Amino acid sequence: MREKGMDGWLIRGLAWSLALLVLLPVMVVAWRSTGEVGQAWGDVVENRLWGHVRQTLLLLVSVVSLALVLGVPTAWVVSVYDFPGRRSMRWMLMLPMAMPGFVAAGAYVDVLEGLIPFYVWIRTNWGIDAFLKMQELAPWVFAVGVLGTTLFPYVFLSCLAVFSRQAAGALEAARLLGAGGLRAFFTVGAPMARPALVAGGSLVAMEAMNDYGVVSAFGLTPLTPGIFRAWGEGEPVVAMRLAMVLLVMLGLGLVFERWQRGRRRFATDATEGILGRRKLPWWLGLGALGLCLVPFALGFLLPGWRLAGWAWASRDSAEWAAHARAAWHSFSLAGGAVLLVMASAFLLVAGQRALGSRSVTVAQKIGLAGYGFPSALVAVGVGAVVVWVSRNVPGAGGLALSASVSGLMIAYWVRFLAVGIQPVVAGFEKLPGSLREAARVLGERPLGALWRVDLPLVWPALVAGATLCFIDVFKELTLTLVLRPFDFETLATRTYRLTDEGRLAEAALPGLGLVLLSLAGLIPLTRWMRLSEK
Repeated sequence: MREKGMDGWLIRGLAWSLALLVLLPVMVVAWRSTGEVGQAWGDVVENRLWGHVRQTLLLLVSVVSLALVLGVPTAWVVSVYDFPGRRSMRWMLMLPMAMPGFVAAGAYVDVLEGLIPFYVWIRTNWGIDAFLKMQELAPWVFAVGVLGTTLFPYVFLSCLAVFSRQAAGALEAARLLGAGGLRAFFTVGAPMARPALVAGGSLVAMEAMNDYGVVSAFGLTPLTPGIFRAWGEGEPVVAMRLAMVLLVMLGLGLVFERWQRGRRRFATDATEGILGRRKLPWWLGLGALGLCLVPFALGFLLPGWRLAGWAWASRDSAEWAAHARAAWHSFSLAGGAVLLVMASAFLLVAGQRALGSRSVTVAQKIGLAGYGFPSALVAVGVGAVVVWVSRNVPGAGGLALSASVSGLMIAYWVRFLAVGIQPVVAGFEKLPGSLREAARVLGERPLGALWRVDLPLVWPALVAGATLCFIDVFKELTLTLVLRPFDFETLATRTYRLTDEGRLAEAALPGLGLVLLSLAGLIPLTRWMRLSEK
């Protein structure tokens, strides 16, 4: 039953205010991109646009392909087979999520520089054309490798639940019919995992599209660095047009996936048990273990080991005060963003539950869409709003220069609201509807029922969402580089700046801090996965 009282109108009004705020950066960019730009846009179209688009497409295809190659086989062997080290691999394969791509890039960038003798050998033995081609190819190999090995856990986790639980009954039936491991994978496992593959691949694509640190470290120029360049050159309209190109590419990708899927639907039985795993012979078990160790080593172990070594070597000369100041900025920004995100997520999800309102449901889905907006688009959109306010609102003249922390908080909120909504939705789905109905029968208004009944029961989901949001904001680089106030550094921006300046040893300490905090954020997820096996 829909609530038509004051509480109902209040929740609807707040929900749609939040939804419109999520759409504000896109609306601002779309509107401002129609402005006059003179010759600047013509120069970009003639000289740089196709290069930006081509590199973006190549980057997305390469990174998503590598993430699928690494994530799907590891999820399959960990779910379906039993071998020495399997339980450890189940959580170790999540650890690359704790390694920000730009931090891992700093650990590998000097390896790229060390290829100079190899380039000389190529030129001596294969000629100048091969030499130039190798110099062009090597940065791509490193950039795609870093992004693929740090982002593949999104695919791994998406497929893990399908292989171990949702497809358990079908896989058991395939075994009884005599299907071997590969045949069961291609005829049953892979088709049933298609929604998970799309979900994991989409997350990888969005993260790769939003990346600025890795591609900049290796000298690539897809659209995101192009947007930053135009913004830094004082051409905001050019930056917004490039951001719209990036958004259109994202939309076309979603339309293509829907078209390719057609009318196919996928259904699973939520009551499926855990798939019984087959024990592998020792030699196949070693192969499965090696298959899992490769992406773990490349995405976490090797860059982590190099960071730890550099941090230890530079401990005496480290700028501890500057590192501590950057850490405080990171903690304060992440803490403030978490409060905004989780309060908004609870309002949207709990409001929909209390009212059963279609309009609140639409507002909630708009909130989820914010995660799909390119970070560069959100950055320039919010930046344009901050500049407009500083120029037109009395007393806000210094906002764009010295107080744009407010702009940063809005950008974090828009980008990561979905990170808070999804765990809260999962928490509410586990609550029986009779609890809310009982509270209403006893005379509680919708807001009172949310506060007294729902909030205590979904508290674990709120904590999970807050943890994920905190980690995402803590290591965010793209938004922070554009919107941070003058002379304001976080651990992420400090690590990137020192790496960009070639001061790799000095960048190791703040980079290692980012990794360690991200590891702490993975603890709740690993505990949940261990409990799910019991």
